[in-house]
Parts: sequence; C-alpha cells; structure tokens
Amino acid sequence: MYKLIIRPILFLFDSEKVHNFTLWFVSKFTFIYPLAKIFCGSRKKEEININGLVFRNRLGLAAGFDKNAIALRFWDALGFSHAEIGTVTPLAQEGNPKPRLFRLRKDEAVINRMGFNNKGADFILENILKAKKYLSKDFVIGVNIGKNKNTPNENAAGDYLICFKKLYDAAGYFTINISSPNTKGLRELQEEENLKNLLSKIKNENAVLASGKREKNIFVKIAPDVNDEQIKVIYNTVRECGITGIILTNTTVTRKNLKENINEDGGLSGKPLKNLADETLNKFHRLNTDNKLILVGAGGVFSKRDYETKLNNGAALVQVYTGMIYEGPKLVKKILN
Repeated sequence: MYKLIIRPILFLFDSEKVHNFTLWFVSKFTFIYPLAKIFCGSRKKEEININGLVFRNRLGLAAGFDKNAIALRFWDALGFSHAEIGTVTPLAQEGNPKPRLFRLRKDEAVINRMGFNNKGADFILENILKAKKYLSKDFVIGVNIGKNKNTPNENAAGDYLICFKKLYDAAGYFTINISSPNTKGLRELQEEENLKNLLSKIKNENAVLASGKREKNIFVKIAPDVNDEQIKVIYNTVRECGITGIILTNTTVTRKNLKENINEDGGLSGKPLKNLADETLNKFHRLNTDNKLILVGAGGVFSKRDYETKLNNGAALVQVYTGMIYEGPKLVKKILN
C-alpha cells in the first residue's frame, strides 16, 4: 500500500514539506498507533545489553529523521528499540537556506544540506519529557548533539557540553555528531587533537553528572569519507578517551555512479551510500579485535539482508533513515520478523 499508493502521492510534493507534514501527522493522530503496531510493527525481542542499557532489539531510527522529538510514540509503536533524535544544538537555528532536501528516485537516495535545523535543547527536552509518559519502558531515546553554526570550532566543546548537561537525565545515550558535511568546518573535529579535546571534556562531564551511578553511553558519529590513516586515528582516540563506541556512518559527499543527473551540495544517503558505509564499518571492525568499542551500523539499510550485512560486519546495533522514506514504516517488520 505504501509503495503503490502513499509514496507516489507524497513524492509529488516538496521533500522537506512532506517530511514535516508526515511527522506532524503521526504525532497528532495517535489513533493510528495500534494500527501501526498490527500492520507495520514488530514486537520481536532480541535484547542486547550495552553497559547496562538494554535495547529490546538491534534496530533503531537514525538521527536527522525526527530532529525535534515530536514522533517518539510512533517510533515506539513501530517496534524500533530506539530512536535517535536531533541533531540538537544549544540554541534553536533555522539551518541552511531552502531548498535543502532532494530525492534521487532512480537511486533510491536523498541529498540533504539541512544544517542542524532544530528548535534547541530546551524545546526538545520538553518534548522528550512529555513523550516519556506514554513510551514503553524498554524504548531507548538517543540524543544526537552538535554545535550551533556560528560557534567557532575552538569553542565547540562548550556547545556540546551545554546540550549534554541539559538533556542528561532525559537521554538513554548520547551521540556526538562531528561528521555532518552541512555545517562548515564541523568535520575538522574528527582530527586527532580536536577529537581528543572534545571527547575528554565530555567523558569528564559524564562522570560528574553520573554522581557515582552508571555513566551514559556515548557514541561518536563519523563520516564515511575517511581514509585508512584517519580511521586508525579516530578508532584509537575514541578508545583512549573511554567512549562507548562509534556510529558508522553519516552521509557522504561523494557522488559515484548515480543514475540521477543532479548537481546539489550536501550529504548523500540511501542505497548509493551502502557499500561505502559497509566498508568503513568493516575496517573499524577489523581494528576492534577485542570488541572494546560498540559499533553501530547506518547507511543504506533497505532490507533484512542489508541489516544482516551490518551485523556481519561487526555492528551491535543498526539504524535506518532513507530506507524509511522509500520502503515505508513496514520496513521495521520486514527486518525484524
């Protein structure tokens, strides 16, 4: 039904407007949640414990889909084990000029240059707290955090820490986004000295806020556009700083073998990203011989086979984004059942 009727109608309209409308619809019309559970959702249990945080299965929604945490109840109803909201910045910001979201139908892909558009940490915290009253106890909320566009890189750690502190009690885990291609200079934070400085400060704050209790799991989300030397540096730095793991990967700035003739800047996601994301994941997996770091696979997941490929390449958890746009909400059931 989604592919034959709903998707063709949605694809007649502007990508970002349709995305925002869909999120608004599923957040307001709560009567659809039981139907979502029956027809699209999965209740399959395949628990995985990551440092005391239990995920009911290995499949989650990637950051960027629900930036402002307005549809958490819907993601829970579908059967995701977790949804990663954001990227959240300390202050609300509009993001980059529109249009900034483009479908590549022939490639089953998306290009975005959103630029961390979100309503800010305080607004998102309020949304999470409201939703928590209705969420399943075993549904995990991840919070993806970043810096405001106008904050220079030398002050970036301050922005990450503001979000970290404000959302600490509401989040199940955190992801440090240093890899979006749509905030100028952000990927420079992947460089060794910058990364070590940022992660050390967050790790120290984690210990302070935990006050002797279990510290929050922290992941770092990196780009697929890294060479082998950068991979070794990132892996060793994340490990040395005592961070939980790495999410592999964010969108790519490469444009290889596309069927669509499109000339737009931004990050490419979807099927064209899959092989590059899988290769990057596998390279980290080969370094991670003692499984010290938890790896999360993301990029090009459209089927159960894609999901299993991520697991076989060392992922403990898998996240979807563009696959939801092209396959629809029943993708959760197709993957897990």
